[in-house]
Amino acid sequence: MKSVFTFLFIIFATVVFSQNVDFEKLDAYFEKTAKDWETPGMSVGIVKDGEIVFSKGYGVLEIGKPAKPDGNTLYAIASNSKAFTTALIAMLVQEGKLNWDDKVQEYLPWFELYDPFVSRETTIKDLLCHRVGLGTFSGDFIWYKSDLTSEEIIKRLKYLEPAFGFRDGFGYANVMYITAGEIIKQVTGKTWGENVQERILDPVKMDRTIYSPK
Repeated sequence: MKSVFTFLFIIFATVVFSQNVDFEKLDAYFEKTAKDWETPGMSVGIVKDGEIVFSKGYGVLEIGKPAKPDGNTLYAIASNSKAFTTALIAMLVQEGKLNWDDKVQEYLPWFELYDPFVSRETTIKDLLCHRVGLGTFSGDFIWYKSDLTSEEIIKRLKYLEPAFGFRDGFGYANVMYITAGEIIKQVTGKTWGENVQERILDPVKMDRTIYSPK
């Protein structure tokens, strides 16, 4: 049995909706979109002035079963979690506990990349901007479906070859956000997940949201 955690579509209205919005047409459009993109399951929510004006699920909750997703279905948000990481860093900057341009080695002395100079000069901002020189998805084989700790993953980064020069290009590197999460842990004494729970999820009462696939 294969669970479907495909797409979560939350549409925040950025235009003014009139009283005569044809939600039947929107409904048909979303239904067609799910089929055209071969999306097994998705939920759509439209929020206007702080109120949910449309909420519906499309497709199936699990392949091979008739149950449909809805506004309460949990989805894996994948790399949207990077926004949480950057938000946590911003909070710590605001609290005066670190700065965007602090060197990573100030917090993780054992942090090493492919070159001693790059290792020494890499800043927190570099991690978050994907500009350390690694290629897109470089190092994913280290952490994906791995039981390694964050520290163990980070200590293997020095073996990754660069795709371009330091700050010379953009390479979407998940491992740099793992590194940022470890900095958050070093500064606060709490894990990335504990910080997400206490600083983001609890204050906005997201009591059905979890930060780990476990």
